[in-house]
Amino acid sequence: MDLRAGASIPRAQTALPYKLVALDIDGTLVEPGCGCARPVVQRAVGAVQALGAKVAIASGRCQLAAVDARVLGGIRPDYAVCAGGAQLIDAAGRELFACPLTPKQMYALVDFCENYEHELAFSFSDGYYVYIGHEAVAAHYRALAEHTEFIRDGEDQNRHLKSMPYAAFCHMAPARAEEFGRLYRHLGLRFVPYAPGWYDVCQAGLTKAGGLAALLGLLGLSAGEMLAVGDAENDVEMLKMAGLGVAMANAAPPAKAAAGRIAPDVREDGAALLLDGLFGLGLGLAQRADAGMPGAAAGQPAGAVLHAAAPQPPGMGAAGPGEEKL
Repeated sequence: MDLRAGASIPRAQTALPYKLVALDIDGTLVEPGCGCARPVVQRAVGAVQALGAKVAIASGRCQLAAVDARVLGGIRPDYAVCAGGAQLIDAAGRELFACPLTPKQMYALVDFCENYEHELAFSFSDGYYVYIGHEAVAAHYRALAEHTEFIRDGEDQNRHLKSMPYAAFCHMAPARAEEFGRLYRHLGLRFVPYAPGWYDVCQAGLTKAGGLAALLGLLGLSAGEMLAVGDAENDVEMLKMAGLGVAMANAAPPAKAAAGRIAPDVREDGAALLLDGLFGLGLGLAQRADAGMPGAAAGQPAGAVLHAAAPQPPGMGAAGPGEEKL
């Protein structure tokens, strides 16, 4: 791991309920099957930034897929935690933190998947390079995210000669993933299922929370000054560490259990409703926000903190199964 020197990051000067807003993409900002954040969500995120808060995307996606306008629309994040915590970049794409796979980790994955003819793709800054089974991976990604422009044909297997990938994903039976774990336990990789037969492969100890902890340090902020919003198991650590962790109504049970508050469903523009209420954006969504948040106390204003999770040290341990791919 390394923090890149030379980054001068000023603190926000405006008094705000939260000075850093960390947002997951899929299932949080972007509705499944939509491919892009809806206009009302884009407006809400931009309005928060106009007040002086910094916005960080926190995603399992590679850098290109995490900040692309075809996904975010008009959202222009100040920072992005990519590849599930393995990379942190600023708005200009400068790398502030990085923990790529090692050559031994990568070569073990390639050898194993080639031996059993399993599809395998690696997450680089400029896209997902498919080293084994390009057509099958492209079809899978199209069904999952409606975008194939981030998928590269890497079957010549030379992209890593330019720079190492940050993570990988592959297709195999659960028994095969367990076999890899037995054979290569010493390499410190974990297989996290995100769809039947499909796994994210990342380094043990890397999470979105770890990347956000690095960003908080650079900004000179505490975890209590951060709002985090997500929906999947790979959001659990950042929801726990934030001053307020919010899970979407459509979130996985572990994410809901880790959160201090539940926002409306992504299909109801839940992220926009939440931000409008918490930051008083004046978007006319506040009543919808209260109505859609289970457990709201009678008479509490829209956006009131119901039971914020206590700030905890950044979670750098392995997450449980079922993390989102994107």
